[in-house]
Amino acid sequence: MIANKRPWVWFFYFRRRIEPWEFEHFFDPRQLPKETYLLYKIRWNSGRTWKHTAKNTNQHAEINFLEKLTTERPFPPSLQCSITWFLSWSPCWECAKAIEEFLTQFPHVTLVIYVARLYWHTDEWNRQGLRDLINRGVTINVMTEPEYEYCWRNFVNYRPGEEHCCPRYPSPLMRLYARELHCVILT
Repeated sequence: MIANKRPWVWFFYFRRRIEPWEFEHFFDPRQLPKETYLLYKIRWNSGRTWKHTAKNTNQHAEINFLEKLTTERPFPPSLQCSITWFLSWSPCWECAKAIEEFLTQFPHVTLVIYVARLYWHTDEWNRQGLRDLINRGVTINVMTEPEYEYCWRNFVNYRPGEEHCCPRYPSPLMRLYARELHCVILT
């Protein structure tokens, strides 16, 4: 069935999973990796759901996602879908701007973002980028245990029998990031 489809279909149908060590390294809020991982779920109005992963290449993971989504398959402005991102870092101001432009071009797309940690959140440009996204209707939350468990079950290539071995991260650190995100929104 898939073999008869166009090449862009492979990007979405192939459910590449990341290795447990990748998940632990990139999504551990105590770590500060240089790269960003993006795990995503797209729910189309037809009821179909696509899940996949992306990361930084020669550009940011968010930009990679938006470019692939809009150039490797037909994506008319009237298309409706909801996208959920699980990001190891929150979007920088440049990515926030690109996301806003995307949402302007595709007004029927809703976006929910969960982040493991905040990217340079003391930088006013990054703070403003997050505020602009929220004002544009994007929901941004810090990942908590349920989101980590969801990502582990749906995006990680764990061994059989290890589905309940999702790493546990310190809740106080998650609450600290959540409070800081709240402060970013209010200022």
